Amino acid sequence: MTAKKLKTPLGILFVAIILIIFQTTQVSAISVKELLGLDKTTSETSEEKKPSSSEKKSTTSSKESDDWAKSSNQESAINSQIDLDYVSLLVANMNEQERLKILEDSNLLKQVIESEANNKSTIAAAIANKLIQDRNVEFLMRRAAENILREAYLNRLVMSKLPKDFPSNEQVLEYFNANKAQFLIPERLHVWQIFFNKSEDAKETIALKKKAEKIISDIKKGKADYSNIAISQSEHQQSRAVGGYMGLLKTSDLLPEMKESILKLKEGEISKPVESESGIHILKRGKILKEEALELAQVEPQIRKLLVNQANSQLRNAIFAQARKEYPQKISDKNLEEWRLRLKTKTN
Repeated sequence: MTAKKLKTPLGILFVAIILIIFQTTQVSAISVKELLGLDKTTSETSEEKKPSSSEKKSTTSSKESDDWAKSSNQESAINSQIDLDYVSLLVANMNEQERLKILEDSNLLKQVIESEANNKSTIAAAIANKLIQDRNVEFLMRRAAENILREAYLNRLVMSKLPKDFPSNEQVLEYFNANKAQFLIPERLHVWQIFFNKSEDAKETIALKKKAEKIISDIKKGKADYSNIAISQSEHQQSRAVGGYMGLLKTSDLLPEMKESILKLKEGEISKPVESESGIHILKRGKILKEEALELAQVEPQIRKLLVNQANSQLRNAIFAQARKEYPQKISDKNLEEWRLRLKTKTN
């Protein structure tokens, strides 16, 4: 992974972490840490230094603001320096392949850190120039931080609920037996064509059919070669460059008129002119590959991935439902219509 590719996501992550740190007043009576079982123990909490009256007063006067652009927080962000702790978190949040590559290459690590330095200096400049006082910028930053927090919360809960051996061999086999129709490779065949576009003029269509019949006759007599004719005369751009070869196609995907005609042919045989809505086709049939049922061993990795994705989706939906129940968002149809009308008036 190059430093250039890391620049944007790591910059966003830096901003998001800052926002999360200063959004303390958003935390409800039961915090996300408590819900995840990550809260401090009672003994640890009791041993912490209680705030003095002056500290309480200071906290009250600032209203525990989550606007990290305020004075001291702003200065802290401007003076923030890259250190070992920052780099450790940066590397820890890379995937394994990226992490190993960077730690093995000192030059690449330097590029990454230089990119981070550029990001932090630019963010400091943006703060100093009060860009974060722009409501749109502040909203986007807050939303990005909240999205990271939400995904971290969902991922941890899902991981804690899914058994480590999920799906089991029995679950994979059960799914395979219940859905064998999904694991069939349908009948396919190799198809070639020489194609001519037709117009709405009936006389031109008749002339095209006669032209196609002449080509077919010449090919059968050995006076012309199918591939050469396709390259020089066919009007189907995708296949003409490869001698008219259309590829290995599902029989069920062929146009009805083409399917009916080509299945009557023997392998290597050429059809009579076939008319479709778009034009005239001279078809050549290749080998037919019959329908094939896949074995469990061939599809087991796909089944495991599918079951994990399904379980993840179901668990996420359950978490959303529970969160809405415990921390409801009061939105009514009346609210929605009122907001719609106000927004419509504002934008017109």
